[in-house]
Amino acid sequence: MEIFSTILSLIYVLIFFIAVFISLKFEWSEENKDECGKSISSKSYGIVFPLMPLGWFLIEMYDQFVRTLSYDTYKLTIWYLLTGLMILQAVSLTVLKRKY
Repeated sequence: MEIFSTILSLIYVLIFFIAVFISLKFEWSEENKDECGKSISSKSYGIVFPLMPLGWFLIEMYDQFVRTLSYDTYKLTIWYLLTGLMILQAVSLTVLKRKY
């Protein structure tokens, strides 16, 4: 079971690095400099940015009212929140690029 968990973690980190590559490639491209690219970027950030405080709020509510999280678990949940939002941002960039 430990090997399965390690493999899933490696796959998740690989997906995260692919998402970072997609996001940086779009941000540094010429496509981002025109009006359509700026619109795509704004819509993508508009989807992802409100989810960060909401996710942090839910983690805090879980910690306060359901079960107290250890420091290591809290760090891990924040890490998953931030990396998950980065993956979501790359996915939304990809979908919006194809749409427009």
